[in-house]
Amino acid sequence: MIVCADEGDIPAIGRLLVEMHQSSGLDMPPLSPGKIEATLRDVLATGIIFLGMRNGEVAGVLALKEASHWFSEGRFFGDVVFYVGLKHRQSALGPQLLRRASRYVRMRGLPLLMAVVNGVDVDRKDKLYKRLGFRHIGGVYSRGI
Repeated sequence: MIVCADEGDIPAIGRLLVEMHQSSGLDMPPLSPGKIEATLRDVLATGIIFLGMRNGEVAGVLALKEASHWFSEGRFFGDVVFYVGLKHRQSALGPQLLRRASRYVRMRGLPLLMAVVNGVDVDRKDKLYKRLGFRHIGGVYSRGI
């Protein structure tokens, strides 16, 4: 089931993001609980957070925020975080979250831009996005992470 988050969901989202961070396989900077909470509160105030629920627990999250391109006044929704818990990777939860987000942004008349910034399972994520009708338009490169 996909639901809209509220402030009471922030601790559960935070726990899921700890799993995301720990399972990344990358040498990432440490998490900042205060910054995570502030960001989630900001997204709730200015965007939307969809939660994928399984057995009464938060199993996936897709947070979206409206923004504009740096080069234009053109608006879009971009993901702040998209993560499906390890136990739910083979379920339909990821596609369900993306479909719900796509319906939401379509109702708002804006495009949806999704980023892959975690270098784990890039091919799998690429296939998921393409299967759901997204077009590949760029990439993220890093030196030092």
